[in-house]
Amino acid sequence: MGPEQALLDRPDLQAEPKIEPVLALGRHRFIISTVVGMGVVSIPYLFVLWDLWTGLPNPARAVGPSNFYELQARAMAHGHLYVPKGKLGIEAFLHNGHAYTYFGIFPSLLRMPVMAILPVLDGHMTAPSMLLAWLMTGIFSALLLWRVRILAIGAAAMGWTEAASSGALIAVITGGSVLVYLAANPWVYDEDLAWGVALAVGALFALLGVMERPTWGRVTASFLLILAADLNRLTTGWACVTAALLVAAWFALGKGGATNRRWALPMIIAGLIPLFVGCAVNWVKFGGPFTLPVADQVWTMVNAHRRYFLAVNGGDFSFRFLPSTFVAYMQPAALRFSTLFPFITLPDTPARALGGTVFDQTYATSSIPASMPLLFILSIWGAISAFRPHAVGSIRLTRLLLIAAATASGGVLLAGYIADRYLADFLPFLVLASAIALVDLFRRAAKRSRRLRVLLLVSIVVTGAFCVAANIGASLESLNIWTSAQAIRFVEAQRSLSLEPLASTVARGPVLPYWAPTGQIFDVNDCGGLYLSSGVDYHTSPGQNLQHLTWTPMEQAGGINHAITMTLTQPAGELRSVIPILRHGRTTVLLEPSGAQTLQVAVIHAGNAPSWPPSVSPPFVVQPHRLITIMVMTDPYMHSIEVRYQQVQGGFEGLATHKPAVGAGILLVDHYLAGPGPAVVVGQRRPSRSEPISISSIRTPSNMSLCKSFRSSGR
Repeated sequence: MGPEQALLDRPDLQAEPKIEPVLALGRHRFIISTVVGMGVVSIPYLFVLWDLWTGLPNPARAVGPSNFYELQARAMAHGHLYVPKGKLGIEAFLHNGHAYTYFGIFPSLLRMPVMAILPVLDGHMTAPSMLLAWLMTGIFSALLLWRVRILAIGAAAMGWTEAASSGALIAVITGGSVLVYLAANPWVYDEDLAWGVALAVGALFALLGVMERPTWGRVTASFLLILAADLNRLTTGWACVTAALLVAAWFALGKGGATNRRWALPMIIAGLIPLFVGCAVNWVKFGGPFTLPVADQVWTMVNAHRRYFLAVNGGDFSFRFLPSTFVAYMQPAALRFSTLFPFITLPDTPARALGGTVFDQTYATSSIPASMPLLFILSIWGAISAFRPHAVGSIRLTRLLLIAAATASGGVLLAGYIADRYLADFLPFLVLASAIALVDLFRRAAKRSRRLRVLLLVSIVVTGAFCVAANIGASLESLNIWTSAQAIRFVEAQRSLSLEPLASTVARGPVLPYWAPTGQIFDVNDCGGLYLSSGVDYHTSPGQNLQHLTWTPMEQAGGINHAITMTLTQPAGELRSVIPILRHGRTTVLLEPSGAQTLQVAVIHAGNAPSWPPSVSPPFVVQPHRLITIMVMTDPYMHSIEVRYQQVQGGFEGLATHKPAVGAGILLVDHYLAGPGPAVVVGQRRPSRSEPISISSIRTPSNMSLCKSFRSSGR
């Protein structure tokens, strides 16, 4: 028996001196290829994460809500988990008189030391956290791929074609998967999923190491990663717990050898303690180990469709959703190809619910076969390779982990909610199964001609390049929470790079429709306003639907936007009356005191108006003698009024309600607006002993240049 065969049959044996140079050379090639692969895709990834048409790369870019983990971290620093009421908006869960977030505590734990040392970063850590999760996903995926290779073929030589293919696979995982789409929206929802992938892949790597050669160090690493995963996201966390318990059973049954039965108890502990800790956190928040009382969420209280959805389905998880979710996430044609830049994007309409099933919400969603075909094909090959009789080497050790990783997708398949970001819960399985497939393919190709290996490399690179293009394209048009500046830059890029005149696709009319497919440009009332559709359907939220929130305004005619600067001459708490600052027909925008140093904005209607979104803002701090700016948008075509706040000196403070705190300050009120106007700034005055506030208006004219260019040119 040669040394290579000895290592193949007994992977727990240390490599002999003759094997080490071969292994070291292969490892060197592998590291170079994976680093190059991640380096190449890091360029578009960082553009999506840091810029995405904002025009100025910002490593701390965020869209709201993005401060939930910071709020929770501050609460934990004070010895509890509840956060101040009103800070979580519609996402708050109310229990025992307190407000809690359903998001895990792991990202909050990461923030606590940073906030203690660098408090200036408070509220600016979402994008850095997601970048760290992305890096960890790439590192753990590469380590997992290398470990699978050792288990399958031991110290067999690695040529440059296999090394390059390994780098291409890591590039696809990090730059040709849903991870890029997550980066387009650096907010709490996507950070949760990004860490779910990283921690689950890390746990799979550690658990596979325990099965290969159990040591206390490997068991401890498994325990810590499983604990972190369980404290981050339930779907991937419970999958990791399941994997640990399956490994414990494997040891207990003697499958790892009679001498290794003693590792069953440590692995049970490594799985159950994270489960118990996660259940304890959930108990503190919601009163039960596995409870998520959706009925106690603020959104359920204000949204009639959510209440109807829960009543019809008996909850937010059910097998009746499975046909719709399975088709959405597995259909082969869930991409849109267009002559308009970026050419490959998500479908332009929301995913369909089948058989009349009532869903909470559905969004435009791609699928695994459509957007990640390389991972999809390889995962099928890998699963077959792992489960076939007489699997090569010790690759059979991956079977239990594949089963556990697959359970992570159970939550999204049974949920009454379809969104592209939920493809992330499939990634841990896809990563492990694809690693198995790549190793098996090159094991077979090693016995054939070099031409076959080159052909295999070319096939992987070409398919992987499509994955990268598809996911970058989807990210570049992820526009449901864009600012006007982002929308304009995107449309200008479209006009320059598209294969057909963009002007020919512009729709026109006197009235802005409630909905249009993703990317549709609409010119209202002969350049009264120019808008870009996100494709998000708001019919289940009547107030937002009335505001036409499907549309992002790019250009608006004069008189719609007003910048109002003001300075208090005394503390806010000493104001004796409300202060009107703008009127729009029978609608008035008021400033009113809400505390010793805080004001709030109220939008008062003379007639009926939806109760949600709210017409009164959360309190925001205003210091005397500090210049602040209130930005008010009164758009008669959208029937929407937005009020934003920015303190020009000394930063700004406030709270977003449901749209991002990006661009011109903090969003205070986003509400329905009736009537055509016009809007008039009122109460402009200079400070004096009798006047507690000075107010002046800054004109914000618009020449509608982009809109007019579409009308005058063919491109």
